[in-house]
Amino acid sequence: APPGRSPALDAMPPTITIPAKIFFQVTCRETNVGDTVWVVGSVPELGSWEVKEGLQLETTADSFPVWKSPQVPIIPGKIQFKIVILSENGNARWEGTSNKDVQTFESKRTQVQCAFNSDDMLCATMKMTEKDLEAAGVKLSKAQPPAEPAPATPDTAVPPEVEGDPAEAAEVPERTVPLKTEDGPPMQKSQSRHLFRLSDGSMQMDMTKTPSLMMMDLNSFMEEAEAEEKHVNELEERERLNQQQRRLASGALLQEMKNITDAADASETVLLQGFNWESHQAGKGNWYGVVESKVEMFADMGITDIWLPPCSQSVAPQGYLPSQLFNLDASAYGKKDQLKQLLAAMRQKGIRGMADIVINHRCGDQQDEQGRWNVFTTTGIESRKSFAGVMDWQGWAITLGDKFSDGTGERGPGQYDDKFDAAPDIDHGNKKVQQSIAIWLRWLRLDVGFDAWRFDFVKGYGAEYVGLYCKKSHPSWAVGELWLDMRYDDSGLCYDQNEHRQNTINWINATDKESAAFDFTTKGILQEACRNTQYWRLKDSDGKPPGLLGWMPTHAVTFLDNHDTGSTQAHWPFPGDKVLVGYAYLLTHPGIPSIFWDHVCDWGEDCRARIKALLKLRQKAEIKVDAKVKILCADAELYIAEIGEPAALRVALGPRHSEADGAWQMGANGNDYKVWISKSKTS
Repeated sequence: APPGRSPALDAMPPTITIPAKIFFQVTCRETNVGDTVWVVGSVPELGSWEVKEGLQLETTADSFPVWKSPQVPIIPGKIQFKIVILSENGNARWEGTSNKDVQTFESKRTQVQCAFNSDDMLCATMKMTEKDLEAAGVKLSKAQPPAEPAPATPDTAVPPEVEGDPAEAAEVPERTVPLKTEDGPPMQKSQSRHLFRLSDGSMQMDMTKTPSLMMMDLNSFMEEAEAEEKHVNELEERERLNQQQRRLASGALLQEMKNITDAADASETVLLQGFNWESHQAGKGNWYGVVESKVEMFADMGITDIWLPPCSQSVAPQGYLPSQLFNLDASAYGKKDQLKQLLAAMRQKGIRGMADIVINHRCGDQQDEQGRWNVFTTTGIESRKSFAGVMDWQGWAITLGDKFSDGTGERGPGQYDDKFDAAPDIDHGNKKVQQSIAIWLRWLRLDVGFDAWRFDFVKGYGAEYVGLYCKKSHPSWAVGELWLDMRYDDSGLCYDQNEHRQNTINWINATDKESAAFDFTTKGILQEACRNTQYWRLKDSDGKPPGLLGWMPTHAVTFLDNHDTGSTQAHWPFPGDKVLVGYAYLLTHPGIPSIFWDHVCDWGEDCRARIKALLKLRQKAEIKVDAKVKILCADAELYIAEIGEPAALRVALGPRHSEADGAWQMGANGNDYKVWISKSKTS
């Protein structure tokens, strides 16, 4: 049978040309650790009353006690089913209620919501799209014959394992409206979309027939069903492409990857760095589980993307000396399956996963004949035969002149490339290197489940290669770490940092604008202004914000600290007593804001609540990535700006008192900061 098509569909009656689809959402609190939940029923797709042949449901720590199934193509008709809990030792616990009945229809998809040991059930029926039909293995012709009623299906008795009465055979009458067709008899359009049973098993016909009396809002239910449908389709398509990525021509694969990519809206994106320098120890072998336990909190705050630590095997536990790129089970942060579970939990909450891509350098895992660590292997993906040798490199992959080079490389480092002495410097101009990395990135997307890239140490290799790798892997978005030296004189940080931000813009342009960049210019100026009460720094000579966000906000990822500048390394930390002042600036101004793990998870509930309040104001005011900034004051002790056109937020930073007129409403305030929101945004 074609992929995604049930073999049972090949036995469809000749009167039925298009299958149905069904998926289940079951509330079940009665499980113990290790138990699984199954839908078992009267048709082959539900196991024909054999538990282990039925449809297994899945849940997560965040979604429990709700268990969900994938979509299942099925022969249209009446189905009877029960919910079964299967223990680790194989014992099946059937629910004690009567068999549940559901009717599926040709070319329709049905979502069922029910609960273990409850007769109450809700069904929503929706028309299948052409993509749904193709996924079910149906070849559509230009003209389909009118759908005919599904033949009656004989009732199925309760299986021997089940205690209780046999299922009721009565079907719920459907209210119908005749619809005329050009060439055929009137078609019947269903108006009754749900069943409602009382605890004694009898039908409550008024509630069954009247949508307004439903216990759940039908519009919300339909929206949830549509969202789940989209999510399931994306996962299925991801897995299909994952299995075919080494068989499809790269051009065809990239086009299909583009079709499933959820491109990030920069105006709605809020990034969280999901780790610090010590997370490899703090997680005790499963940092991914620590992050997963907080996903619901992050989603509630408004986080849209989480940047995760380097996931490959590494000589250093922090992950920044990678060796076996495909080997995700040897990471100090956790196993591959734990990472995939985290990414799935994030996706359920609408949060994208950003991988830390460390490719400037790579540590050899074997030595050459002269004892140099410059032999690299594809360890970690032996189960995928089509990937054999993909990452097998030797000295030819290293830039000439590097201490690990054997002289067989093609070129030395680029004119502007910075050297990383701790590991072999990779030659990204080499075509095999490019091909290997592109394959690895596509694998991270399709197999592991990442959506976006953070490129580490991009000053070590050409920006054009970052652009190339983005084009070869289609991330939702990407950002590069271009940490360049700022200009200082005898008095400290210079006021004019135009050269610094221009160099960042040059790098972004050299990627063909495929990648954004962290706004180190804004970080350096903002922390100096806050530390020394020099808020005049926050207005450049043209009256604009002085960082990258003042010149190219659409590609500026603003931040206060990361695992290098802050955390236990503290190479260039933002002043701790001014962190909330810093966030009051970042979260009200244009650009793509990034929040550091420590400030949200390690600095206490009050700090997290204040950051969340600022995020909610940004969202409510609908601040765009390129929002206009009107700076009203920028002197030593006070900075005032209005953001948006028309102005939606007003922010004041500094120790000097400031107020706003009656057009504004106070939204958030703290030591040395106030933020107001326009009353037009609160009505």
